[in-house]
Amino acid sequence: MPPKDPQEEPQLWQSVPPIEFSVVVGTREQQQGLEILARQAPGYPVAAGQIAHALKVRATHIMMDFTQQATAMRYQIDGQWENLPPLPRDAGDAMLYTLKQVSGLNPADRRSAQLGKCATKVKKAKFTITVQSQGTKTGERVLVRIEPDKAPFAGLTDLGMRDKMREITKAALDADGALVLISAPKGTGLTTTWQVSMEAADRLTRDFQSVENEDRKEPETINISANYYGPKTGKTAGELVRSMILKEPDVFVLPEIPDDEVLASILDQVANNEKAAYTRLVAQDAVEAAVKLVAKHRSCAKAIASTLKAVTSQRLVRRLCENCRQPFEPSPQLLKQLGIPQGRVGVLYRAYVPPPIEQQVDEKGNPAPVPVCHVCNGRSYLGRAGVFELLQPGPQFRAALLKTQDVNKLRQVAKAEGHRGLQTEAVLTVARGITSLEEVKRVFAGG
Repeated sequence: MPPKDPQEEPQLWQSVPPIEFSVVVGTREQQQGLEILARQAPGYPVAAGQIAHALKVRATHIMMDFTQQATAMRYQIDGQWENLPPLPRDAGDAMLYTLKQVSGLNPADRRSAQLGKCATKVKKAKFTITVQSQGTKTGERVLVRIEPDKAPFAGLTDLGMRDKMREITKAALDADGALVLISAPKGTGLTTTWQVSMEAADRLTRDFQSVENEDRKEPETINISANYYGPKTGKTAGELVRSMILKEPDVFVLPEIPDDEVLASILDQVANNEKAAYTRLVAQDAVEAAVKLVAKHRSCAKAIASTLKAVTSQRLVRRLCENCRQPFEPSPQLLKQLGIPQGRVGVLYRAYVPPPIEQQVDEKGNPAPVPVCHVCNGRSYLGRAGVFELLQPGPQFRAALLKTQDVNKLRQVAKAEGHRGLQTEAVLTVARGITSLEEVKRVFAGG
């Protein structure tokens, strides 16, 4: 790359102290050799600075689109994409070379689909960086995902769950003879909620044993013993579970359900030996999750319906910035629309919107631009929270679950038994001042 003109404004990658990459593929000797080689490349400071900047502004994804002229850049922050100034093509190429190199990919291949990983550490926090590239007609598209190795939440309350719901959820997780299902739509934090839910369960007085595919190992959780099946272990899932049952664990943890035979064996233990089981799946809401679980495992339908103790689901909304959010008094008509009894909530909050530029003047009428919020950097939102629902199947729902897969009919049955759906819970999130009505409308647009 040509030397930088000192008069030019610094690029984003030059504005923060760079991180260092750790190679995670190969032997330790190979990793060390590749790390030394990568640090000598001209793109290392660009890549290290860009990832450092992304971490500083809380970006979880970086999208890079390479064309002949430049490298278009975007960050995803709190689930929203933001455009960045483009990088010169030579700087973008050099950065990508390093990212592919430390991720164990082929830097020279700009056409094939490639997927690799590396790692970094900022103070005590460790992050996994996933690099996914694919050639395009105009050049190449690269998605970089930055994920903390440890979920940055101490408990379900930190995720946004109401205290009362958290207590009921924890009771279900700690109950004997119970199947608990954790669900969420794709890309809305299911893995994080699953990990935090496991942390919330009583793992000190009960023996937790997980059933995992050797090729899809879960992050380590204290006091949950991992058991693997697959060709390398020499055990099928069925064989593994049969040997686990002999050890009489208290809780079976199923990140994924291998087959009906495994599920039937475990649910038999749940129903007849006061054991517990947890599993998860992708679904739009809690009712759909229950329907999908039964549909996937029809031979276990009766066992699922009889043991299903609780189903959680969630959507992610952006949190209003508490420094710049604007309070307003809701009208009686708005409260009625939201189903909030008049007098229950005196103030709601919305995102800060600066006045039109022509109104940004001082007392003398001179231009006086309103400074952006120093906390959220003018985004009006800071971080995200989960809107949670908790389905506790009643007798009518259990019976209906065996008769129909009509999600809307089952939602009506659940509502008749007192279930609050996601949109009702979202209104409560607005009433608590966590997010805005506009954000809820955005998230729930289209269902």
